[in-house]
Amino acid sequence: MIKEREPALERMSVIIQIFWTLVCYYIVLWYSGIVGINNFVDNKEHIIVGTIIIPLWFWLLEMFEMGTMARMQRYRNILKKYLFVATLGALILSALIHLFDFQLLTGFIILEFAILNFFVLSVQKISMRMVLRYFRRKGYNTRMILLIADDSTVPFIRQIDEMDDWGYKIWGIISDSEKVVQEFGNKFSIYPERESVSKLIDEKVIDEVFFCKHDFDTLNVQKLINECREIGVGFHLHNKVLSFGGIAPKISFLNRHLFLSFRNTPENYIALQVKKTFDFFMSIFILILISPVMLTIAVLIKLEDGGPVLFKQVRVGRHGRLFKCLKFRTMVANAEEMKDKLMSLNEQDGPVFKIKNDPRITKIGRFLRKTSLDELPQFINVILGDMSIVGPRPPVPSEVKQYERKLNRRLSINPGITCTWQVSGRNNIPFDKWMEMDMEYIDNWSLMLDFIIILKTFKVVLKSDGV
Repeated sequence: MIKEREPALERMSVIIQIFWTLVCYYIVLWYSGIVGINNFVDNKEHIIVGTIIIPLWFWLLEMFEMGTMARMQRYRNILKKYLFVATLGALILSALIHLFDFQLLTGFIILEFAILNFFVLSVQKISMRMVLRYFRRKGYNTRMILLIADDSTVPFIRQIDEMDDWGYKIWGIISDSEKVVQEFGNKFSIYPERESVSKLIDEKVIDEVFFCKHDFDTLNVQKLINECREIGVGFHLHNKVLSFGGIAPKISFLNRHLFLSFRNTPENYIALQVKKTFDFFMSIFILILISPVMLTIAVLIKLEDGGPVLFKQVRVGRHGRLFKCLKFRTMVANAEEMKDKLMSLNEQDGPVFKIKNDPRITKIGRFLRKTSLDELPQFINVILGDMSIVGPRPPVPSEVKQYERKLNRRLSINPGITCTWQVSGRNNIPFDKWMEMDMEYIDNWSLMLDFIIILKTFKVVLKSDGV
């Protein structure tokens, strides 16, 4: 539903939840005897942590999209997301407390805070949702709307009629459609299309007008917009023609010029910046943490055949940008020259070349592939901005040349070290299914999805399920 006020309400919701989080924090400190009225400013530890909580919880609540109105979410999903917020927040706070060697704040206190925070935020969200639904069903906080409809609008009318907690009530329908008249004639006032819209909105209580016809005349729509604008009634244009290929349009501006924009790639700016920042710092952290392992691998590769440690291969990145993808070398030095001779042994369908028992793989290379350790240098590619930690596998140019045009949408985001395919069976998955999984990842991307894939990747690496 169209709600111009929802972005502001969502941000307000996040602020309120941060307030309750601080309340939970200080309740735990008060109950533990650490903070009281008389000694509030005596110790700076709790003030420092309280200050950290504000941006940290803002980031976590934005990441898990807990500012949304949650009309359509199941209660268990709300609880699950708050569990992640409280758990991640507690882990980060515990790490910071250990890093700064705080004396008063212990891990047990942070655990108590996390449990209370999970409970309070969950109750606040669910109770607010129940209160709003109750009042909307009673007719409060609702908007009376006039629909201009045809046959294609029937499912939309059913939705509005059934979902009374959306906050909209149908005052009447303007339509010559027999289908609309037959299904809704006994429930709503239905007027023929010759009826004057301006007369209805002048004489009746109507807050919004929704134009939902499949076919429309531009001049007629402009006339309706002007009639609504003159008296301050909202006008909304809903039309399947404006959703090419199922892509919902969004309003955008370029130097005050209005555009109707169509995108089927992730565009949540805040979430994307969080992903980018997380990728950068997490990659630096991982590279520092595993540097002894990488050094050991480099020595073993060098000792086996004296060839180069790294394998640099040109891959295709976002929107066709070429970059050199780094991996530990797992094959003999002349592996690319041997590829043409082995093409008949390819076990992967589609344009991808894969052999389970590839004779070009070295002894140390077989171990590295099985444990996925050969991909560790790709964290350097992440730092350089060519890749992300999570994203579709970066293809080689020869594969891309064989793609059907629709598969190029895989290149609409940064490729990644891991993705749905890597944690779901790899070579056991047919090429078409693999491509479908990548498209589903792009269509349903969220920070939560990335987090789940990263957890599954750890499981795959520990089980040595690589190839």
